[in-house]
Amino acid sequence: MPFVPTGAHAGFQQAYVRLDRMKANTATGGLVCAKPNTVGTEAKVLVTFPSTYTLNTTAANWTVSAGATEIPAGSTAWPTIATASSADNTTKVVTFAGGDLTVGTLYCFVFAAVNTLTTAAAAANSQQASVQTQTSGSAVVDSTQIALSNVTDDTITVTAVVPPSFIFALSGNADTFAGNLDPLNVVSTAGVVATVTTNAKGGWIAWAKDSQQGLYSANTGYTLSTVGTKTGTYANGTPDGVTSTLVAGTEGYVLDVDATLDATGGCTFGSPYGIAAEYDGNTAFKGGSLMGNYQQIASCSGTSPATANGDQITLVERAAISGATPASSDYSDIITVVGAGNF
Repeated sequence: MPFVPTGAHAGFQQAYVRLDRMKANTATGGLVCAKPNTVGTEAKVLVTFPSTYTLNTTAANWTVSAGATEIPAGSTAWPTIATASSADNTTKVVTFAGGDLTVGTLYCFVFAAVNTLTTAAAAANSQQASVQTQTSGSAVVDSTQIALSNVTDDTITVTAVVPPSFIFALSGNADTFAGNLDPLNVVSTAGVVATVTTNAKGGWIAWAKDSQQGLYSANTGYTLSTVGTKTGTYANGTPDGVTSTLVAGTEGYVLDVDATLDATGGCTFGSPYGIAAEYDGNTAFKGGSLMGNYQQIASCSGTSPATANGDQITLVERAAISGATPASSDYSDIITVVGAGNF
């Protein structure tokens, strides 16, 4: 292959050309680096590419740069490097004007990838090339032969699978009222926290249903019934959106659901999502009806991907009795709470 005439000269301490693309028959730019070995007044750098490469002969297309983010760490920008003065597709030589170099310093610059260089038509190894510096009078200062390689494809496609996940946990399975029920007060439980983590793109939904729609005493055969809407659209799983307010001295039993933590992730408890209005009590006296079929109590959604990473809701039961509510120590209820990721 044709090389620039060199005559007697020293080689660089090190020199390399890193192509931006090694794929065969691909347009590419590149990085040129060299560490001078010979004292001289360099005025230009000539890069000879393999005979299998195609050079665009419009010298103005061979623009260069040597910014700190473009050249390797520890290298120095090639001084006064300039757009190519010539690009010869016959000799495969591109000539760039450049400044004087200091022996032992690694200098680098990059040349543009658009309308400049095209790699060999097929994969090949050890294709001969060279890097050379010259004085303004074209006397060679340093010159080193290098080799380039091209491959069929220089990319690695990485694939991965993130399986669907849904984690739903309750902080406990027992919830006791804070003290005995009495007709002078509305009494609440301490509450149970449900924590939800899911990578479902549509967020998550939670539901609850009740074993007997009230607190039941087997000893007396009496049920302290839930209050609120129990028929119509509410019966098919859609809360009516109206909370019930308990009054001391008047029997009633409700479920209050509170948004305890809107954790990191894409979904939010914001309108129109969040706690179902029927159960959004937010006070010590309000809550929603406890039904025998599943009722949506909370949801978290938003713009996809609306995932969740530890959202928390707290379920609190509230009760009020009258002076005539039968006395017994065995009032109990079972609330079943379930959830689902909206994948």
